[in-house]
Formats: sequence, structure tokens, C-alpha cells
Amino acid sequence: MSRLLHSLICAAALSAVTANAQAQSQPQPQTQIQTETPPSNTPAIDPTKLGVSFDRVRIQLTMAPPSKSKGLKIQEQIEVVGKAPAPLLWNPNTVNLTSAAVPFGAPTQKDIMKLIVPKEFQNYPFDLNALMQWLMEHLNKKTE
Repeated sequence: MSRLLHSLICAAALSAVTANAQAQSQPQPQTQIQTETPPSNTPAIDPTKLGVSFDRVRIQLTMAPPSKSKGLKIQEQIEVVGKAPAPLLWNPNTVNLTSAAVPFGAPTQKDIMKLIVPKEFQNYPFDLNALMQWLMEHLNKKTE
């Protein structure tokens, strides 16, 4: 709540207390039938002893309220002291960067071939490179 609202609530409470004290001190008109009220155990409230200074309330009302401009106005400063850990994008013990795909890198030819080539043609029943190498060695031996 703002200071203005606090001061208004305080002033309203004080005026209600003083009005109640004045109403109790005024004599009742004699035309009314007076009924006896049981004596109250609470003492009368003295408004001068409430501890509220109207001078302080006036000073707070004259002070300019904080500006409410657009955006956040951060007034606190936080100091963080410590050493940040080194950024680790992958575990160097488990990832081999010289003979495997780089993590979070571009897709390899093998990845692209898995996407493009149909399942029926992806795997050969045997290694064609080994067969061709065997045939070349066999033909070279015959020609010698």
C-alpha cells in the first residue's frame, strides 16, 4: 500500500476514536428513556497518547511518491563471488572427435543415407567391397 493510503487509514481511525470519545462525554438528552448500561471494564481512550504525530503524517504526505515509469526499475545490486565451472558440452572420455560424428554437428553422410534410401536397399546381405577386393586379388594372381 502506498503511504497516502496508510495515512488516510490512520486519520480515519483517529477520527473514529475521537468521535466515540466525544459521544461518550456528551450528556444524553432528558427526553429519551435512559437505559442502564453495564459498566465497561475498558478505560476511556485518550487520543493524545496514541503515539501518532500529525506532523509526521503531513511530512510523509508532502513527500513525492516514487515514480512509476515504464519498465522495471531494479534498485538492488547483487554481488556474486565464486568461480564458475568450465562449460562442458560433452564428456571427452566418452566422445571421440577424430573418428566419429561431432556431437550437435551437421548430419553425416550415413545419417542422410538412412533418411533417403528405402529400408529394402539399405543393407546388403554381404559386403560388396570385400567381394570386389577378393575378385581383384584373384584376377591379379591369374594374370601373373
